[in-house]
Amino acid sequence: MASRTQELMKILENEPAYRLKQIEKAWFDVGINSYDEITTLPKDLREKLKQFPWLSLEVHTELKSREDNTRKFLFKLADDNLIEMVLMGRKNLKEGATDESPDRYTICISSQAGCPMKCLFCATGKGGFKRHLSAEEIIDQYRFAARILAKENNRVANIVMMGQGEPLLNYDNVKRALNVILANTDLGETKITVSTAGVPHAMEKLLTDDDFPPVRWALSLHSAIEESRHAIMPSHKKGFLDWLVDWAKRYREKFPSRTHYIGFEYIMLSGTNDDERHLQALIKLCKKMPYFRVNLIPYNKISDPADPTPEIALPEDPGFKVFERTPPELIEHWHESLMAAGFTSTIRYSQGQDIAAACGQLRNKIK
Repeated sequence: MASRTQELMKILENEPAYRLKQIEKAWFDVGINSYDEITTLPKDLREKLKQFPWLSLEVHTELKSREDNTRKFLFKLADDNLIEMVLMGRKNLKEGATDESPDRYTICISSQAGCPMKCLFCATGKGGFKRHLSAEEIIDQYRFAARILAKENNRVANIVMMGQGEPLLNYDNVKRALNVILANTDLGETKITVSTAGVPHAMEKLLTDDDFPPVRWALSLHSAIEESRHAIMPSHKKGFLDWLVDWAKRYREKFPSRTHYIGFEYIMLSGTNDDERHLQALIKLCKKMPYFRVNLIPYNKISDPADPTPEIALPEDPGFKVFERTPPELIEHWHESLMAAGFTSTIRYSQGQDIAAACGQLRNKIK
């Protein structure tokens, strides 16, 4: 199926190059609701553009958390594939903020329908990989969220590409989507974080691709011991950790700004990667790294309120493993140990757990 980019290019092949920029700008105007309303375009072009939808996403299901200001949207795409996007609101705590100040919203968007990485602790990979998202399907997740928030006198303050999929396996579409969003919104590069499980050939490409916007990167580390990481992340390749040290140094040379630190994501799995041996291995690895931060993530059960059991093994996943969450006091011990070793460490607060919207829980549940 042709993407909306391909359809647009066909329609615009005899038009001036600036027409695409006009269309992209209109996408982000919450006061415009159809191609027919883009008055900067000639009438005959507006007629041609009516052949495909203003938004490439259709809401299938919306869930609202009872515990915090989180909403999860299940979208149906034109080919009936499903993806999820999460909208997370936090109270504005910036200096000068009042009770009437707008909340700060972060959107968690997807880059693929499904995911091929098959990380054992993540629900998305258990459903398998369907296809890459087009640039427009990525962009439209932002547009959808921006339109909802505009009606509430709020706005998108941050984007995290931590939803379904491995962004670096969809390199070109992710790059185009990020460039279009940055060109047509007031978001800066450091307000966007892209998460990756680690795709070396694409990470190498990043270092020489000046067209890829300098957003922040978060690497799903989850263990600093080769065999442990491979056991929970089948995509892990031998020698990756040594290569990562070298890559991180070259990344730091290219992006020396303090705002472009590398984030290391570490999900805490009881009895799997949270003992003292794993802590010391992480500290040893960190000592070799340039500027970075470690984000410790409590494990979120792969479940939702409709499930009769806390964890569900899918038929196509014979290697399914049930994990348990590391006790809070042990996570705090890791946090304090990392800080005492001189590293910046945070503990993630997971929102939307009651609607399976937290880290690792996205699996297209429809109720």
